[in-house]
Amino acid sequence: MQRLRLELKAETDRSYDVLVGRGILNDLHREIKGIGNFSSYGLITDDFVKTLVAEQLQANLSSHNIHSELLSFPPGESAKNMGIVLQLCEQLIARGFDRKSLLIAVGGGVVGDVAGFAAAIYMRGIPYIQVPTTLLAQVDSSIGGKTGVDLPTGKNLLGAFHQPLLVVSDPDVLVSLPVETRREGFAETIKAALIADAELFSLLEEERACLLENDNEVLETIIAKAAEVKCRVVSHDEHESGLRRILNFGHTLGHAVEAASQYKLTHGESVAAGMGVAIRFSQEWAGLDRDEADRALKLIRGLGLPTELPQDIHSESLLSALENDKKIHGNICHFVLISQIGKAVVQPITVGELQRKLEEESTS
Repeated sequence: MQRLRLELKAETDRSYDVLVGRGILNDLHREIKGIGNFSSYGLITDDFVKTLVAEQLQANLSSHNIHSELLSFPPGESAKNMGIVLQLCEQLIARGFDRKSLLIAVGGGVVGDVAGFAAAIYMRGIPYIQVPTTLLAQVDSSIGGKTGVDLPTGKNLLGAFHQPLLVVSDPDVLVSLPVETRREGFAETIKAALIADAELFSLLEEERACLLENDNEVLETIIAKAAEVKCRVVSHDEHESGLRRILNFGHTLGHAVEAASQYKLTHGESVAAGMGVAIRFSQEWAGLDRDEADRALKLIRGLGLPTELPQDIHSESLLSALENDKKIHGNICHFVLISQIGKAVVQPITVGELQRKLEEESTS
């Protein structure tokens, strides 16, 4: 097991551990008891993860005298809305949860965002733990305290920063997931490598042929290294006022693609396409070497992820989505690029320049 530390000491010490290791969910009871005493416990999951992971985890906790309520909602991005959050809060009230209760988010990025947001607003904020069950959530979304839900006009337009007490990532839970879900998670893993860890990128290149296999022996190392990138960035910039912007590599257009497609494309597919565009933009605007650009694109494509924007989504739709997503301020979009593998830069680009490049993308 690897124990990473996310340091947050700007006002009060809200630092917490990020644990990565095979089989560590069996010891979750020990970690919870080490954090403190709570009046009640609630496992929040979706209907898919409920039978795969959450019910077994609930039974394990109960065998160690941690008795919990299990709440679930429908799976998928469409459940990431205020209606689901309000339903959860009403259930928490009905079951007597108070300010000393602990919520445990068991699931992928949607579950983590929804449960975290419910924890942020319920009784003005109660503690929670993240137990991510997808690769995407283990390397990215479970870490850093961003919670929220979507609106029809864009992703994560309602939300709050609410840090968990602990993140517990067990690679063993990934075995039960479809290969498509594992593939989606590697979009975020590649992002972490491209913006801040050239060694991780090289490892992904070396292991590409077996990355999607369940018995991949280096997966735990890969998850830990990607998680360490997220911890390092968030420790320096919790609220995305500066450095944390680099985590938006591929997401600036990725979120726009998701919204423009009405969320028919997955988050990982959209981010991969956004990274493909950002890599090509980086050659012109950030001086990225052609060979490194080709390496980056080859790795993304080699995992079966797209590097091109969908042909049926036009530049006008993307720009509109960017505006709704608050990515454009005063005719400027702060676009995350890479000057080399492992080094990100933020480049202010005018809407006119961005539209020109997007139109070139659509005709190339």
